Amino acid sequence: MKKTIKNIALLICVSIFYSSCDSIDFGDINDNPNGPTVAVTSQLLSQAQKTVGESVVTSMKGILYTQQLAEGQYPGDSRYETLTSNYNGWYTGPIQNLNEIVKINNDEDLKAGAQAFGDNNNQIAVAKIMRSYYLQYITDRWGALPWSEAFQGIAYPQPKFDSQEDLYNFMFAEIDEALALINGGAGPLGDIIFSGDMSRWKMFANTLKMTMALRISDVNASLAKTKFEQAVSGGVITSNSDNILFTFGTDDGSDNPWEDRFESRVDYILSATMAESLRSNLDPRLFKYVEPSRDGSTTATNFPGDIDAKYVGAPHGLANGNVQDFSLPSTKVTGVQDYQSPIYTSAQVKFALAEAKLKGWNVGSGTTSSLFKEGIEDSMSFWGVAQADIDAYTAAHTTSTLSEIAYEKWVALYLNGPEAWAEWRRLDMPVLTPSASAQDKRIPVRDAYDSSVEDNNPANYAAVVAAQGADDLHTKLWWDVN
Repeated sequence: MKKTIKNIALLICVSIFYSSCDSIDFGDINDNPNGPTVAVTSQLLSQAQKTVGESVVTSMKGILYTQQLAEGQYPGDSRYETLTSNYNGWYTGPIQNLNEIVKINNDEDLKAGAQAFGDNNNQIAVAKIMRSYYLQYITDRWGALPWSEAFQGIAYPQPKFDSQEDLYNFMFAEIDEALALINGGAGPLGDIIFSGDMSRWKMFANTLKMTMALRISDVNASLAKTKFEQAVSGGVITSNSDNILFTFGTDDGSDNPWEDRFESRVDYILSATMAESLRSNLDPRLFKYVEPSRDGSTTATNFPGDIDAKYVGAPHGLANGNVQDFSLPSTKVTGVQDYQSPIYTSAQVKFALAEAKLKGWNVGSGTTSSLFKEGIEDSMSFWGVAQADIDAYTAAHTTSTLSEIAYEKWVALYLNGPEAWAEWRRLDMPVLTPSASAQDKRIPVRDAYDSSVEDNNPANYAAVVAAQGADDLHTKLWWDVN
């Protein structure tokens, strides 16, 4: 009898508990009245854009692979010792932020509130342009990537890899969509690159489109020609006043990585490859790119009066322990917190136009020779070379073959590692000698996937390796056919 009574009592308590849960409405008691219920798109954009300066334009690998700079006593990347790299941070960081901006500004329930941070379409346009910029950067490092099935959560926990060709087609479509969305409404708040100036974003999109088009010109010439000509017609950089730069902040959380790198130690010095190339051509950029060596000098001078004696390059790939024997990057780069790092410059665009003229594309006025000359002039002017020295150099360098365009682009892309590495791979010029100290004496042409890719997505990893080629540093990308 006691047992029966206990069971009945227990049943009554459970019934009361469940009925209480059903009938009580806690309302917004668990909501933070001081916190946003929807992501703030201006903050998402600022955070996404910071990665341009932190991880893209100042990344060292391309600078070292193309032998613009060498390393001091720790020459790992100069010897190609980084065998795998991880792209996850791009997906969980800036690209995911940009995805969220697009999602919020397309959502019928959320986009009205998002207008407080700029016109909906202009916010979407900027997010799409930035998304394509980042996607080009990472696909030009790894090749094929998860994309069409990425960002889908549990629907695709193991997403397939899209080929680099498919990724480029996606990016072209994305940029065209973005250009069509740009209107006269307010630009996005939180824009730390152009402060919401949509005319500048239009120029950024077209210059990105031009760069992408030239990159695929050896593998799909007809599409490259069409997209390149569209970009020129839409408006690209035409002078140094148009240069697209990333301006760093003046606080420790947002300042120039170059300044941080040289704050307490010296790991990067002028490469002998760059030093001797500039010296042999009597190129005055030698005196702008770097500082004179504190302790070292060279007897192999070439400039009048031996004014280049203190401009010394280091052997690529060696452990150059006595760093003060060599020239260091200019203090105008390493000595200021709010340095403006080039994303795209007029010089880069002029050399692209000169190459397009060689191909017979319709890119407006100018000849290959005149555009080549303008590219040199714009590069030197940007770095503060005197006009008389510019005139002397261009008078001595009048032939504008593809190899000479490639060489001058390599020089002009000094410290822009991603673009320098990509264009060197596409053109295979100038000819660079791999580090003699490397175990594998081949300059890398891609990054290999991190081991977690094979561990977590084995079937799709096997499929991409079968389609793309061996997962190492030497399998050429889709557009790299020379």
